Amino acid sequence: MAARGHEITIVGFMRGERDISPLRKWCDLYTVQLTGHNSIWNLTSGVIERRPVNYMKYRDTQARSIVRWLLERRDYDVVIVDYSAMGWYAFDVKKESRAALITRWHNVDTLIWERWSEAKKDPVRRWLGRTQATFVRRLESELAAASDLCLTVGARDTELLKVLAPEANVEFLPPGIDIDHYSSVGRTQEPLSIVLLASNYGWHPNYDAAKWLCKEIMPGVWREIPQAKLYLTGRDATAEMRGWAKSGLVELTGFVPDDREVIAKGRVLVVPMRLGGGVKLKVLTAFASAKAVVATTVGAEGIPGLNDGDQLLIRDESANFAYAITQLLRDDAKRESIERAGYDFARRNYSWDVIMDKWEHALRSATELHAVAS
Repeated sequence: MAARGHEITIVGFMRGERDISPLRKWCDLYTVQLTGHNSIWNLTSGVIERRPVNYMKYRDTQARSIVRWLLERRDYDVVIVDYSAMGWYAFDVKKESRAALITRWHNVDTLIWERWSEAKKDPVRRWLGRTQATFVRRLESELAAASDLCLTVGARDTELLKVLAPEANVEFLPPGIDIDHYSSVGRTQEPLSIVLLASNYGWHPNYDAAKWLCKEIMPGVWREIPQAKLYLTGRDATAEMRGWAKSGLVELTGFVPDDREVIAKGRVLVVPMRLGGGVKLKVLTAFASAKAVVATTVGAEGIPGLNDGDQLLIRDESANFAYAITQLLRDDAKRESIERAGYDFARRNYSWDVIMDKWEHALRSATELHAVAS
């Protein structure tokens, strides 16, 4: 967007140290170290205030001060608040700025908590999930109503949010993927390898996917292909996960600064998500890398136009998922057909040029809707 002439300011959270200096070429950048967690304190505070625990985690005095300071000194046309959990800042913008407000919805978290609670057999955890779902539903309804425009990254979330907040202006605007960046991955040097891309196993849907993959899916693969190797990317692996690596057939890579290094090792990329919502960017990453994908229905949801057997294989039962992996490891023609279809689909629908045109339209829509509402 900066290359198209927009002046951009970013205020964001960071954990630890990362080199973000290249961003400063394109925007004014303010960062705050994220110290909040999904702790008992935040859970308790959230219950008292009837707010979800993830929302409480991002309530940060320094970040709110920076946002208020910027709003006092600069006349912004549009403010974009990324993630519903950052709602504190959206409500501040609504009170203290004349700018149009866009909220960007990576997920409708109400759905995630409902799925989480339904999957729990323990009554205490199920009660906790339902309580959080109630709090999240109220927050998301308020946040959508306060927004001039809500942008959802998943097609299903677009419909869910319209039901949750009928009065809100909701548009589908998917994430973009740097096709040229990932198309350089090239052919794998490990013909019997599988990769699961995840950023953080502290996020329960990612942990659930990894556990289901290792405990119920991969045994079926190993019965057919004993030497198949599984790579799990992402930080915050648990002690249980480290135990999986003792066999030598599972490797925990931890955080990888350039995920292309691990993607290059994979003959097949898997997205065995059973929980969560929104768009699984890992699917688009695999497509852009020209890698064959096996995913669940949940893993593939949010991306309109996908067809099982064309751009990927969709399987929801562990035995069927394992068979699909072995099929793609063994059948070069089938795998290469899926690789080509996935790559063409990503380039046609999710390249940066395509998505930036959609963003230009969204910015104009938000300012027009804000002018009418004012």
